[in-house]
Amino acid sequence: MNLRHLRSLVAIAESESFLAAAERLFVTPAAVSMQMKTLEAELQVALFDRTTRPPRLNAQGLALIDKARDVLDSAEAFREAAGALGELSGRLVIGSISGVTSDLLPQALANLRRRHPRLVIRLEEGQSAPLSQRVLRRELDAAIVTQGPLPEPALASLPILSEPMVVVTAQAAPDEDWRAVIASQPFLRINRQSGMGILIDHTIRAAGLAPEDAMELDSSETILQMAAAGLGAGVVPLGRETQAHQAHLAVLPFGDPPVERRVVLIQRAKSQRDHLAAVLVEELQALVAAST
Repeated sequence: MNLRHLRSLVAIAESESFLAAAERLFVTPAAVSMQMKTLEAELQVALFDRTTRPPRLNAQGLALIDKARDVLDSAEAFREAAGALGELSGRLVIGSISGVTSDLLPQALANLRRRHPRLVIRLEEGQSAPLSQRVLRRELDAAIVTQGPLPEPALASLPILSEPMVVVTAQAAPDEDWRAVIASQPFLRINRQSGMGILIDHTIRAAGLAPEDAMELDSSETILQMAAAGLGAGVVPLGRETQAHQAHLAVLPFGDPPVERRVVLIQRAKSQRDHLAAVLVEELQALVAAST
């Protein structure tokens, strides 16, 4: 059985069309179509419903996707085992929330490239909730996300860093606490699909608050800028970005007890890429320790 055909089958399942799969694999749609016909002939079973445009995987095709991923994972693990002794090799496809991508992750990847030139890492950005689902669907080997209040039991996690969450505003009275600020000011909300957004919403609901949303934004930096302009209050991690804005903002602990944002790497339990993901986490942890 040709592994290239299985890669094309998985790519079609993940991108939902022959055209998108071809673009992802850098081949022509005609080549993908021919590979699928060859695979169907070899298996003696139809994998697609060709009455639709574009053709869609039928029930038999969908049932084989996880098995195709297993075969590809095993083949990759075999190649890795054949590598030079003591040298990491292989391919790791990871997702990451943008805050880590813009800070720690580039340096970690650069360090790993110098130390392990045969290790190939592909990176895709996104929000925590969709990235977690992509790991569960095996579209990603692992993902760096903000851990939510209810971790997914089917995923194992490795800690990277923890940061206190704080309320930021330009208009707090000296003795106001975080509840009064959020209840009385327009709320600058982080994206609801992000891990931080889920964590913040959970804490606010548990406190019995229903803030009036002013904006929904994609980054902590944008929330800091809007808060500094006097447009409301938001919740962000107490990281370097927030500390740089402290001269223009009131910064209050968030939650009772105070809530921390935990950034973790998630992966499926017993993943065949767990040793590669662990090396990446170790590099990230070392960079965090060096910066504190």
